[in-house]
Amino acid sequence: MKKIGIIGLGYIGLPLTVEFGKQRPVLGFDINAKRIEELRSGQDHTLECSPEQLKEAVQLTFSHEIEELKACAIFIVTVPTPVDQANRPDMTPLIKASQTVGQVLKRGDIVIYESTVYPGATEEICVPELEKTSGLKFNQDFHCG
Repeated sequence: MKKIGIIGLGYIGLPLTVEFGKQRPVLGFDINAKRIEELRSGQDHTLECSPEQLKEAVQLTFSHEIEELKACAIFIVTVPTPVDQANRPDMTPLIKASQTVGQVLKRGDIVIYESTVYPGATEEICVPELEKTSGLKFNQDFHCG
């Protein structure tokens, strides 16, 4: 069974990670090492998931180490897309997450974006970052959704 890596453990990513972790191997990844320590200890200060829910996810591991994402073949990016005062989206988290995934992406891997973005943002912004970082080509070497 292919391991899933979920990038971004906020209000969308953490519950998704926990649900997958009840059924199959999943790595919850976040760049915030303090957040990872907290979740490893079975606590979630955001209260998105209870300690009981975290315990039920027996196939779930957490990390902030990019190296650990290499074991994954399916990547789900759930980072936020904040807006500035003029309501323009800040794509920085998506760009950084795409670069992170690109570092570990292999031929045949699948990348799914679960962030709120405007139509075309995945193809215009995320895919070029994946290609540049990984050296792979969209729809030739890997799948993206």
